Amino acid sequence: MNLNSNTHETANKRIDVVFIYPPWAVLSGRVTLQNSLPPLGILSMASYLESLNFSVVVYDIHGEGIDEIEVRHRLRRDQPRFVGISVLTSMAIPSQKIAKICKEEVANCIVVVGGAYAEAMPEKMLRNSAIAGVVRGDGEEPMRQIVEGHPFSEIDGLSFRTGKIIQHNKPSEVNMDLDKYPFPAYHLVDFKNYFPGTATYRNLPAINMLSTRGCPGACVFCNSAYTTLRTRDPIKVAEQIRHLREAYGIRQVQFYDDTFTVMKKFVIEFCKKMIEMDLDVAWTAYIRGDCFSDELASIMKQGGCHQVLLGIETGNAQIAERMGKTISRERYLEAVKIAHRNGLEVRGSFIIGHMGETWETMEDTLNFAMELDCDLFQLSINTPYPGTALYNEAAQQGMLLHRNWYNYGQGEVIINQPQLPAEDIYRFYQYAFRRFYLRPMPIFRLLKRLTTFRHLRDYLLAGYVFLLGKSKKDWKEWHCWMNLNEEDYLDLDLENPEEVFRLTYELRQKEFIS
Repeated sequence: MNLNSNTHETANKRIDVVFIYPPWAVLSGRVTLQNSLPPLGILSMASYLESLNFSVVVYDIHGEGIDEIEVRHRLRRDQPRFVGISVLTSMAIPSQKIAKICKEEVANCIVVVGGAYAEAMPEKMLRNSAIAGVVRGDGEEPMRQIVEGHPFSEIDGLSFRTGKIIQHNKPSEVNMDLDKYPFPAYHLVDFKNYFPGTATYRNLPAINMLSTRGCPGACVFCNSAYTTLRTRDPIKVAEQIRHLREAYGIRQVQFYDDTFTVMKKFVIEFCKKMIEMDLDVAWTAYIRGDCFSDELASIMKQGGCHQVLLGIETGNAQIAERMGKTISRERYLEAVKIAHRNGLEVRGSFIIGHMGETWETMEDTLNFAMELDCDLFQLSINTPYPGTALYNEAAQQGMLLHRNWYNYGQGEVIINQPQLPAEDIYRFYQYAFRRFYLRPMPIFRLLKRLTTFRHLRDYLLAGYVFLLGKSKKDWKEWHCWMNLNEEDYLDLDLENPEEVFRLTYELRQKEFIS
């Protein structure tokens, strides 16, 4: 098949593009408490392609809970010319199977993949003969060119096979004008399939949003580190919320921007517009301890914000330095005081099990969380995602316990550290939640937040999992997506090395290094 042929003449009989969001298939324990929210990257690409008069369909396997039989049925029905699969690390293995299914059902479709795992591991993804290309970075422009039939060799930000060699085209130019793209194609998904994370919402129904892309931070565990920060027009962001309120009844927005408050002017203009519109929509946002003030907190509260998340990560200075977290303890303490002074809840996010960690440094983290007086305590186990400096360090030193991507979800110990056995990390994880929450003030604050039956249900489930160390087994159980072996789908023998240690920002913004 000619990958570069233009097949527009069949567009009236076939769907142009099917976007697929794979399952996060390990859905037991803490994962059931996180959330299920619309795949914004896919919906942005979908709306952009629709604006260019291409037909688009979305299969949210994760959100809809659909199985292999249903995926095959939809593919036979839609006969897509192109398929785009978004691949996060924990979805990597089911994604390999899904790519094969697409080619089995629609032999002449062209399958391309993108997302954090795919761009970090293009050589591995392209060993799957069903996958024609890997998009690195923003997907809108490369997908447009692919669907329009441009030669793969001319599409910036694309990796693809030429015989047994993988060719990495130069990165796409970073688009600084995010307002070029229409609002996400919300009409292509069913909001009934989505729910917010425990303790992150005040009103329902809730949805996620992005007002920026990129992050100037240097966190070694994050794929966003060093990526170019871009922001949308604050008025258009507010108008998007009005659209969600009027068209879908949304009453809660979760901003997933890595650093919402870095752009002070944006925050102020956005909040002024939210105050003016008076939409009765509550919202939350992630903030940086060194980019927060009474001025921002006050106007955020007036504009509908009720909770901020601080990515504090650790209470130990040496571990903070190894993490790339340069913000001082004093700034975090002041940020929490500012939030409380202005009536905002604080959800403190922390990580245990980092490189060089000991029981004592984890105690420092727990003690700091209690000293900060956070309203909510969010704790994760350090996870080395491909494309991060943390992964490169652990992999190159032979410290990865496994590469079973299913379990790369912040709930399992992945890095083998002789000074800190995995059993100690799991034991501290449960101990930390009991010690933090089984105190009068956190209990009082949690009870004060109980305004709906949904809140009560979430808290009971959280207590069952975290405080008692129990797991709620598979509330959605997809045997067809579980216990798969990635190697079973990698059927090509290529000359490129299977794994090259690169950082995500290099993949997206620098000339590609093979």
